[in-house]
Amino acid sequence: MVGGLEPADPRLIGPYQLLGRLGAGGMGRVFLGVSAAGRPVAVKIVHAELAADPEFRARFSTEVAAARKVSGLFTALVVDADVDAPVPWLATAYVAGASLSEAVRNRGPLTTSSLLSLAAGLAKSLTAIHAVGVVHGDLKPSNVLLAPDGPRVIDFGISQAAEAAPLARAGLVVGTPSFMSPEQAAGQEVGPLSDVFSLGAVLAFAATGRKPFGTGQPAAVLERLVHGAADLRDAPAEVRPLIEQCLAKDPLRRPTAAELLAGVTAAQSAMEPRPEPALRDPVGPDRRPGADRLAWPQAGGVRRRPRRTLITAAAAATILMASGAGYGLNAAAQHQRDDDPALSQIAARMAARPAGLTPKRIPSALPPRITGTYTYQQGAMVYFEISYSDPGHNASGFGFVGVEGSDWPRQHHSFSNPADGIVAGNSIAYPLNQGCGTGFEYTSTVKAWIYDKAGTRSKPVIIHLACTT
Repeated sequence: MVGGLEPADPRLIGPYQLLGRLGAGGMGRVFLGVSAAGRPVAVKIVHAELAADPEFRARFSTEVAAARKVSGLFTALVVDADVDAPVPWLATAYVAGASLSEAVRNRGPLTTSSLLSLAAGLAKSLTAIHAVGVVHGDLKPSNVLLAPDGPRVIDFGISQAAEAAPLARAGLVVGTPSFMSPEQAAGQEVGPLSDVFSLGAVLAFAATGRKPFGTGQPAAVLERLVHGAADLRDAPAEVRPLIEQCLAKDPLRRPTAAELLAGVTAAQSAMEPRPEPALRDPVGPDRRPGADRLAWPQAGGVRRRPRRTLITAAAAATILMASGAGYGLNAAAQHQRDDDPALSQIAARMAARPAGLTPKRIPSALPPRITGTYTYQQGAMVYFEISYSDPGHNASGFGFVGVEGSDWPRQHHSFSNPADGIVAGNSIAYPLNQGCGTGFEYTSTVKAWIYDKAGTRSKPVIIHLACTT
């Protein structure tokens, strides 16, 4: 997810020019950066108060050294770091793709074949991580990116070299309550099998769309995690036994990552061959049963919505991101774009992107139609973005209204005056205040549409907006 740089954000870290925000957490902020040669990277910068702590610096140095050992197709490789800089930083290969949490939120639970492909990729990733004596420690849906050629495990922010884990972790609970292991929740020694439990929780989320041990206060979630059963309703029968094995309370009853991979391979072999959809952008809504579920062929690709181009340098280097990827570099309000040259450059790039081949002799009366939507978060706002097709060149504005109990009033905006929205090419992004990060977060649902010059509306779409956890 990529958001615009804020005024206080650095523009240069080490040899990397920073172009946008990818996220933030308890350890630091993560930015999209680019090298002088145009290579995109994800740059993690630790918080200033942590940088001033000698013990943290020592730990960060150890973690970077551990992360450098990890290699493999299904991880984001460390490409550079400076642990002795005034503000320590770490750069990893940039992965263009939606996080699993975003994909499930926007498209629903994964299909059976997609789940097995996800399980295989994650098992291979953990095998590579554990092979060099590293424990990830925070495997969760937001740390799994769905690249076009398969999943990537990212963020070794609290990973530990396995041999150092007992000393570094004794009595300390670090991780994400919904996805940590029981031994991790109890502040006990953790090892590779703790990551396997987290993998099972991630698969349960991908299979059902729900956190396996429910929601609520962290203490309540941890109590259910340690003593209760996971909610695996709706989990496909082909995948459920694998998830249950991973979620065993006793670490010794869980499979290793390599053993899990063998089980996944067997499950894939037992399934009857099914034709998979072509890996291409859909040109319209898919009306087949179950089409709202993310289809991920076993080859490792993602069934994507229409893609858009993101700038990675002042030169013409670009990255194609899966449209479910969340934040876009155009994700700022119109007035912000005018004040930030980087955002202006990004918006200009969006407006200049190729529109594709247009069939000749299209009747001018053809109405516009919506071809895809997704959401992303920036500050307290959640943006919804609508992509649309306009073969007759008649689209002139958009509108939306709150539904399902949401109280957003009915609104209409012309493309020439979109209020706080951003119009670029055949898309419109519009922000709604969900209170993200303020302690008063809430969710809402809107029904949105495009209208033409005669005021005729396209078929509306339903969009759910919620802060990222």
